[in-house]
Amino acid sequence: MTYEPPTPSELRKLHSERALDWHDYADAWLRFRPGRLLDFGCGPGAFLRRIAGRCEEAWGVDVDPEAVAAAATAVDGRVRRVPAGHTLPFPSDFFDTVVSLEVVEHVADERAMLGELSRVLRPGGRLLITTPHRGLLTFFDPGNFKFVAPRLHRFFHKNVLRSRRYYDDRFGDARRRGQGMVADFTLDQVPWHRHYRFGELCRLAPAELRPTAWAVYYPGFRAFSALRLAVKVVSRGRIEEHLRPACWARRQLSRCRTLLGDQLVVLFEKRRD
Repeated sequence: MTYEPPTPSELRKLHSERALDWHDYADAWLRFRPGRLLDFGCGPGAFLRRIAGRCEEAWGVDVDPEAVAAAATAVDGRVRRVPAGHTLPFPSDFFDTVVSLEVVEHVADERAMLGELSRVLRPGGRLLITTPHRGLLTFFDPGNFKFVAPRLHRFFHKNVLRSRRYYDDRFGDARRRGQGMVADFTLDQVPWHRHYRFGELCRLAPAELRPTAWAVYYPGFRAFSALRLAVKVVSRGRIEEHLRPACWARRQLSRCRTLLGDQLVVLFEKRRD
């Protein structure tokens, strides 16, 4: 089945007041009827709320029980907690569409995850994945800071940026640490924010998943994140007046499709034979 991803001109019409993120790319790529959909790693349900009205039935799974409780309000309770690495509580060939947004880079075994998502996807169904792309500037990724230097990460947030409440809410939750999590990231992964090229992700997928379309967006996404963090440190948290030019650039670059970008989107289809 042929598929045409959204064009750059279509992306330019989306949310012109801000930069696009992976939820926006995923929403734009779902140009077909999702049918019965699963959001794997749904978090508190932001994408489920956005997409549920277009689905015949929308489901979510996540490792965090508090996120599951929050997401359940979006889809009449059709959200399940699934510990990291466990089998999904659904029969084979159950879903028409599966989305997994910024999840594969955090799991211990990508092959096992993709195999399980393929199992619950019906033949002819589609799997949409967003994940960090291994681009020109991905070494700037500040997402690794919390993994490789957690004490320094805590010091900067609490003492330099003066964002103690943000740190405690996002990273300092004893409940999450008891589950082996840093923020909403499970620690069964290698402690590093992984990035993929299209071919690498395809090689991790089972043979029955056929890539039908892919694209890379947003050059400098993680470099801008690193710049924002640096400005926050220098200005001790007073950043708004310093970042107006950068905000304009982010809005423009988030709509650029280029292999130098930081955001990878891949659409797979499960073979019928």
